[in-house]
Amino acid sequence: MIGKTSVTIGTYNVKNMFGKDDVQKGGSRTPVKSERSLDALAENIRRADADIVALQECTSEKTLNQFLKTRGLSDSYKYVAHVPGNDKRGVNVAVISKYPFTEVVSHKDVKFPLADGSGEEAKFSRDFLRVDVDVDGVPGADLSLYTTHSKSRRPAAPGQVSADTRRLSEGRAMRDIAEKEMKEFPGRLFVLTGDFNDNTDDASVQAVLNPGGGREEWVDSLAGKPDSERNTWPANPNRSNGFAPEQFDHMIFPKSMSDRLVESHVHRYGQSDCSDTRWVSSTASDHLMITSEFNLFG
Repeated sequence: MIGKTSVTIGTYNVKNMFGKDDVQKGGSRTPVKSERSLDALAENIRRADADIVALQECTSEKTLNQFLKTRGLSDSYKYVAHVPGNDKRGVNVAVISKYPFTEVVSHKDVKFPLADGSGEEAKFSRDFLRVDVDVDGVPGADLSLYTTHSKSRRPAAPGQVSADTRRLSEGRAMRDIAEKEMKEFPGRLFVLTGDFNDNTDDASVQAVLNPGGGREEWVDSLAGKPDSERNTWPANPNRSNGFAPEQFDHMIFPKSMSDRLVESHVHRYGQSDCSDTRWVSSTASDHLMITSEFNLFG
């Protein structure tokens, strides 16, 4: 759209978007995502109405495209970026967009040092996927969006690197990569999104926000909101299995671009507006979706 000056970005862990082909091909024990859950997922995305949505736990591009087509979302989200990552179960990240990509960059093969000082190297648990997007219709990218799905909090097997160390290592690598790449595009809005599996005050997220050493502070789009408006997991706190609600999902950008943030929301939907589903958000996923609106230009 020529002249468009703002963009709304979403991030959403859609929880095991496995189709029949994904289960058969990968031999996964994860069940096929139910039609009811897919319907609720589509309703969440439709009601949030973001221009660009970073997705986590999308197994295959085929399954994602089929979901968009069968739920009436493909006309809105015409552009899809999906690169198979490093997860052995086939849990990948993706981006859907109303606006075209000028470039799609995977970092799944990038190696970075582990944070334990061992000298060993690691790769991202899934990927750190970047898309450059032309939002305003004038040739050239106006926005770079990164999305990730950091290492789960599940304890590592005996003798393996701890999950905490892996998430911290990934956080440091994300900051280093984005900082280095975006130096080439001064003034371009860029945002890091995804399921970090940690809160803002945990070490892995702080490695992105506040790495120290004279580097610029970055900020979370939900900063300053009370917990009740910030926590994204679990979607239904009554099914938390004894764990307190937390903010695992984040949208992070440089503090120098704070004046571009218009508003940010966590989307919690109860009764469906098109079916008898009583709890749309928790039927769709165990995470809630975040959206943030930004002005493209400072």
